[in-house]
Amino acid sequence: MALPVMSPAPANTYIETTAPNVKEDLADIIYQIDKDETPMVSMLDSVGSEQVMTEWLVQELYPAANVPQPEGFTAAMSPAKKPLRLNNICQILARTVSVSGTLRVVNQVGEEEYARQLLLRGQELKRDLELAICSESVKTIADPRALAGFQTWCTVGSVGAGAGAFPTGDGTNGHTPGTLRDLTITLIEDCLQANFNNGEVPSVALMSANIKRYFSVLAATTGAPTTNPIVQQNILMSSSAQPVTMNGAVDVYRSNFGELSLIPDRFIPAHVIELVNRNFIELAPLPNRDMIEQEYGKTGDNTQGGIVWEGTLRVTAPKAQATVWDLNQ
Repeated sequence: MALPVMSPAPANTYIETTAPNVKEDLADIIYQIDKDETPMVSMLDSVGSEQVMTEWLVQELYPAANVPQPEGFTAAMSPAKKPLRLNNICQILARTVSVSGTLRVVNQVGEEEYARQLLLRGQELKRDLELAICSESVKTIADPRALAGFQTWCTVGSVGAGAGAFPTGDGTNGHTPGTLRDLTITLIEDCLQANFNNGEVPSVALMSANIKRYFSVLAATTGAPTTNPIVQQNILMSSSAQPVTMNGAVDVYRSNFGELSLIPDRFIPAHVIELVNRNFIELAPLPNRDMIEQEYGKTGDNTQGGIVWEGTLRVTAPKAQATVWDLNQ
């Protein structure tokens, strides 16, 4: 039997929606879901620069050669192996805020609003920096200056078939896109092998969340892709005292050339994996320009300020880094 729908309140009944003396119930906390994790920024050392264009030298050796020499030989001078001179440009990143004098003194939820907004701008600026250094943006000295992102320094890696081509490797251009293809373990191993032959191997792989999930599937013995020879280990862990746990994630890939930490990055471009050797890459902020707080001149009854970062990315050994481009994932 259905219950009857009751009639509205009688006339002149004093109800909550018309009462002026009901207090608001506003939680004394401000919730935030946007994350400020920045894997690349967080793992790099910060080594200052002194000029808008910062330069560095990279020394390589001649290839090994087995050349027998005659007894009592007359020396023939080999040409000097000159170091390669590279540079990158300092870019300005800024986030600003303006808060009225009234808002700064009224009762409000959370911290004083100007201080709270500055904190948010700092978190946003850190995300902006992550986006900039993980990108394929090219350097420019013209105002507004721009730094060359990580990918523009990579001549080791993999590009799609067809028109795919590597960057020059000096920050002046990006790769030429090729045909998209699925990620395979072979693509990763080929990159690491090339890095090994160059002298140094990356230890970190940055990738989108979509690629991170796909990489985990590569370890499975069933499901797509089914042709991968990697054997899944520790999928089921159980004991008499604990429930069964299924492990569907891969956080470290143990390659033929060392361990590779697999880190998802919200700000990395789609369809790429960046293989990073953190020993040969660093942030280079200008003096007193590393996430500094600034207060600007007053233009009325308000407080204006911001957070500023000015610097660049210094890839001290480009051949120790790699990028896998043109992935379907």
